[in-house]
Amino acid sequence: MSPDRRKFWLGGGLLASVAALYVTLTVGDGPPAAAAAPALAQPPDPAPLATAPLAPPAPAPDLSGLRLHGLTATGAIIATAGGQRLVRLGREVVAGVTLTEVRQHHAVLSTSAGLFELGLLGGPHAAAVTAVATAAAAPANISPAPAAARQTEVLQYRLGLAPRRGDGRITGFAVRPGAEMPLLRRAGLQAGDVLIGVNGQTFDSEEKVLELASEIAGAYTAEFEFERNGRRMRASLPVNPRP
Repeated sequence: MSPDRRKFWLGGGLLASVAALYVTLTVGDGPPAAAAAPALAQPPDPAPLATAPLAPPAPAPDLSGLRLHGLTATGAIIATAGGQRLVRLGREVVAGVTLTEVRQHHAVLSTSAGLFELGLLGGPHAAAVTAVATAAAAPANISPAPAAARQTEVLQYRLGLAPRRGDGRITGFAVRPGAEMPLLRRAGLQAGDVLIGVNGQTFDSEEKVLELASEIAGAYTAEFEFERNGRRMRASLPVNPRP
């Protein structure tokens, strides 16, 4: 064998030996097998929710011991078991009973069971307690205004409307300049207009002014009849959505 051929075979054998050694080392030192993932612990079943027993509805306050001795522009003189005192509009007469409105011969009281009228002593319905509207019978789409808001409306109408008299009687109520009465303004009434009818009823007494907030709040539409510069006009304003 020639020297060149001998060198070729020796070189090839050396390369084969190195390759075999590399394969042995890499196979033996391969990456370790991945450790098995631990099993996830199942969360415990939630404890059942405790259901609180339903409390029975509170009984309606007893109004039989109340006596109405007088009425003012902003309140009423009412006698209770604790004595006689002046109760302002929007304040509690006794626990659970709020004075909502004052009218000519009675006061309107608000309770959890609804609205009640308490007659004035010496009046046509002295000391009588009459249900006006019960909570269960009130239309679902007409929400009663809070006592404080109703009180504000009543005072706005009292201050913003001036009686017009003729032949010794009231013939309507004129809108005073600068009066704050948003509902009448929305209906288009202006200062100097004389309101003479609301929802088909003649607007001709102080009692009508006190009842105006309730009359409008309990209607689907407010219909106003008024005079402007001697001319009779009408205006209609939606108040509550119809069912």
